[in-house]
Amino acid sequence: MFDDLEARLNRLAMERLANAIAVINGEDVPVIFDAEYQAGTVGVGMGAAVPQMVIANTRVPAGFIESRITVNGARWRVADCQAENSLPTGLSLVLLEKA
Repeated sequence: MFDDLEARLNRLAMERLANAIAVINGEDVPVIFDAEYQAGTVGVGMGAAVPQMVIANTRVPAGFIESRITVNGARWRVADCQAENSLPTGLSLVLLEKA
């Protein structure tokens, strides 16, 4: 019961603190977006940051990895989704790549 309450509270707090909107399967989803992609200077096709976002687990659709999404108007491919990896209960870390 406490885990469910904690997950709900974390989801609501995350959505209030969201700094971006992701369009996932045509639906606007509030997310916390970090590390905007920048081209690296070391080699061709290398990025200088790992773009990522935090999303509520309840907003992660089935088959999310490899899907294409839009965050604040920019196109991304979902490289990985780590549910509750090192995040509070009820949240997932999503790693992105430029689409």
